Amino acid sequence: MKSECSKIVPAGYAIIPAESRHLPLLNAIELAAAKLFPDDYLPEHILSDKVPMDVLLDAQAQDMLWVAVDAGGSPVGYILVQAVDGLALLAQVDVHPDHGRQGLGTALIRHAMQAMHERGFAECYLTTFSDIAWNAPFYAKLGFGVVGEADMPQAIAEILREEQERGLRNRVAMRLKISE
Repeated sequence: MKSECSKIVPAGYAIIPAESRHLPLLNAIELAAAKLFPDDYLPEHILSDKVPMDVLLDAQAQDMLWVAVDAGGSPVGYILVQAVDGLALLAQVDVHPDHGRQGLGTALIRHAMQAMHERGFAECYLTTFSDIAWNAPFYAKLGFGVVGEADMPQAIAEILREEQERGLRNRVAMRLKISE
């Protein structure tokens, strides 16, 4: 496992598998985090979108959903990974702004990547904004690299196309090699 995937959790927090009691609270974290985006990046119909409960339940059942909890056990962030055509896809990572800029996003990603490595995934993909500091530049610091069209798996290319059709712009696909 590469060193960028080692687990480091900020003091006062823990990362644990999502429990059923956490699921109804995750959409509020997602919506609060979405408010940080510039007004022209998320069209209104997307700004109010939430990960559907059935997707959260499915990810929880597959042990691909983790939460960052505070000292009281309340979720303050989460990460959702999905298997798409045999690929690991980091589908969602959100930290409530009240708990941001402490390393929780990094810790969630490293935790999930370690879990994906342990399950035999060699790499993980994501799609993100190319020009927002806490998107592509942030992921690049964690070892993700932009994937060009020629190297992009069909499933990831389709996700990018769907995002463009929904009104998102300046999107890129990125990949992290999590095992050699």
